[in-house]
Formats: sequence, C-alpha cells, structure tokens
Amino acid sequence: MIIEGVDPRDTQWEVDRPVYRVHFWHQPPAPPGVVHEHAMWHCDEYRVSDAVDVDEVLAWARDEAQPDRTFVLYVEQRDDRRCGLVRLLGVDPNSAT
Repeated sequence: MIIEGVDPRDTQWEVDRPVYRVHFWHQPPAPPGVVHEHAMWHCDEYRVSDAVDVDEVLAWARDEAQPDRTFVLYVEQRDDRRCGLVRLLGVDPNSAT
C-alpha cells in the first residue's frame, strides 16, 4: 500500500450519490466426479442507486450475503459511451489475481 498526500485542487468533478454494483458470488455443490474447487461460481448482480453513502450499501450487502455467498462492491463509472466498474471491496472468485 502506498500513501501520498494530494492537492485537492487537482480534481475537476465529484459525484455525491454514485451508483453502486454489488455482485454476490456462490459456488453450488460440484457435479459428481468434479472436485469442489473446480466447480463453476454463480453470480447475482445488482445495481444500487440513490443510496445515502457506501455504508448504507455495505449494510444492505452484508444483510443479503449468506454464509455460502461472498460479495464484491463496485462503483459504476460512465463516460460518454461506456460503463465501467471501480472495485471498492471484495474479490471476484474468477479473478486471476
């Protein structure tokens, strides 16, 4: 982790109520003959808007998560033509890193 001081004048805009995405991941039982670690993961994805702040979204996600599910929290970022995600919390189980 690298921590640096910044000049707050270097930003041009901010979003007071960003849109979040929450991806809930679970791994169902493996089919016969397949090792559990090699079974496919399944994902339920949600778009969360008009939240007061990230704490509200985290509280909802933690309430929705179950012992057999994990979640990844993102902020949705749009430019003129495309939509992207900025990961805030969690790890996609399909990620190579």
